[in-house]
Amino acid sequence: MTMLLLTNSWLEWGGTALVAVLVFVETGFLLGLVVPGGETLLFTAGLLCGVDQLKIPIALLVPLLIVSAVLGDLTGFWLGQKLGNRLEHQPNTFIFKRRYWEKAKNYYRQHPHRTLLVGRFLPIIRTFNPLLAASSGMPLSRFLGLTGVGCVAYISTLVLAGYWLGQLFPELGQYVEYIFMGIVALVIGTLLLKAYQERNQPDA
Repeated sequence: MTMLLLTNSWLEWGGTALVAVLVFVETGFLLGLVVPGGETLLFTAGLLCGVDQLKIPIALLVPLLIVSAVLGDLTGFWLGQKLGNRLEHQPNTFIFKRRYWEKAKNYYRQHPHRTLLVGRFLPIIRTFNPLLAASSGMPLSRFLGLTGVGCVAYISTLVLAGYWLGQLFPELGQYVEYIFMGIVALVIGTLLLKAYQERNQPDA
């Protein structure tokens, strides 16, 4: 019971800030390649808002997360300008994988504008989008317009879908601690798996 009360209290007052930070760092610092579940995170945020576990109106939650996503993309764009072509020679690290970079780069070359609009729904593409746009020489104004539309569509769709489910089934609020622990287990499990693969297959 104590654990449940702590979880609920933390979600009520700190959950919104945590979600906003995670949305920002996903593309701002490439952490989307390490920490999984961007879509799951947004859907869950909407769900928790729908069952009144996040103490913020949905009309404020959606714009807040859109701003966080756009700021993350702008940070990634700035990093792309600073790094320039150095990413072409960047070796594999725990965060950066060349196969991911090549996959995203090939997709971006084929559909540069479409990638910024719909690439938000594609995990690897989403993370590398700002870097690719910057390294390709795309003007900041064009990037901001395209990524802004993509962020609005991506955030609104997932958050509102979760919110709708929470409103439709308010009894889901009884299981909020299990939802929270499931997300924690997903993140920790994936990080451990990636660390294991990095240690045993450094050239993969």
